[in-house]
Amino acid sequence: MNDTREVFLGRFVKAFGIRGELKLYASDDFWFDALESQRLFVARDGDEEKRGVVVEYAQPHQKQFIVKLEGMDDRNDAEREVGAGLFIDIQSLDVALPDHELPFQVMGMHVRTEDGRDIGHITGVIGSSAQNVYEVTGETGKVLIPAVDAFIIERNFDDGEMTVRPIPGLLDQ
Repeated sequence: MNDTREVFLGRFVKAFGIRGELKLYASDDFWFDALESQRLFVARDGDEEKRGVVVEYAQPHQKQFIVKLEGMDDRNDAEREVGAGLFIDIQSLDVALPDHELPFQVMGMHVRTEDGRDIGHITGVIGSSAQNVYEVTGETGKVLIPAVDAFIIERNFDDGEMTVRPIPGLLDQ
């Protein structure tokens, strides 16, 4: 499983209004309840400096979110944060995870068939309107496995293992 401590929740793409609000473009790992965490921080690409933040309030806006951070009270404050990423420290999580899995939870998991055949590790999660699809990379190359109960027998997040039941033709090279 992915051992990272930091999960990217989204990027501030523009200031919104005059009260210090920001428009957040959410990542695939975003869940709304994460904004209640006291373990949030902002950072810029390639910058080692991380600054802890607290969300004063947030609301959905079209397909993005409007977020107000504590201490940001005008548009000038907000404009300084445009381009920064919003992250959460997942190792000391203080909010509940959603009832569905997020890509960061399965990245790096070892995948094998129910009869013990090694397929590889999850190297990507492709989102679609119907369901996610896992990209699994192993010795024989890449294979795509739909993230549905018909294929996924077990997900063991503690051990970083996933067991799948492939249909005929899914793994044939």
